[in-house]
Amino acid sequence: MAQNKNKITEPASREDIAALADDTVEQLRMAGQVQRNFLPAQLPNSNTLRWATVFEPADWVSGDIYDIARLDEQHIGFYVADAVGHSMPAALLTMFLKQAITMRQTTGDEYKIFAPAEVITNLNNKMLAQHLTGCLFVTCCYCLLNVTTLKLTYARAGHPYPVFLRRGTAPEQLQSRGGLLGVFDDAEFEQETVQLAPGNKLLIYSDGCDRLVGACNEQGEFAFTDKFCSIINLPVEQMMSEFSSLAKNCTGRDGQTDDMTAIGLEILQ
Repeated sequence: MAQNKNKITEPASREDIAALADDTVEQLRMAGQVQRNFLPAQLPNSNTLRWATVFEPADWVSGDIYDIARLDEQHIGFYVADAVGHSMPAALLTMFLKQAITMRQTTGDEYKIFAPAEVITNLNNKMLAQHLTGCLFVTCCYCLLNVTTLKLTYARAGHPYPVFLRRGTAPEQLQSRGGLLGVFDDAEFEQETVQLAPGNKLLIYSDGCDRLVGACNEQGEFAFTDKFCSIINLPVEQMMSEFSSLAKNCTGRDGQTDDMTAIGLEILQ
């Protein structure tokens, strides 16, 4: 006897639905832990440098990724990258970013440290070569610090500007040109340099932190928030701890939260 292809499937029981929900939550929890395992386990603190970070996913997993890596005795490379969107698709893309962002290349007994514009350009090319579907784009800010001269070189791609903090002066955005990654194969990314000094701090962050850091007014001029300005003179570990507390309680006008990631650097006196 022929089977009835139009047979109505029995609805799942409440117990089955509850079990599926519990399993999904557990899988997401484990995925979030795997993602955190890709973050740096230790920060390269020294007698002259202090680092602190914030990593606050909007959900179990994040569309943000960051890294801080000592490349040789004189150089530290660090970045924040943000896959457009959040939840699992964006989180999967961050795993690709972690492997695709190349700060240093070793050949035999020699090595090359890539300049920030090279790092960003190479990442753009790798993304384009993947022919990603679903409008998966990325923003990134990559910085290279010479720990001897304290010269900071940086490049960005569609990412919020780094914030330069000097004691006794207003916060300053470090501007450079560069569009989204994974869009154009002829994209150009501007590289800039700033000289750091003892007492200076630097902050790079994902766009989920925008409403906490500042916004443009009706005249198109950027203004830092009072909450952000109230914490910038604290030591960097305390500053980022307060930043994290503010981030956890920060929601958009629609009541939605976004992934929030930030790296803070302080040059000690």
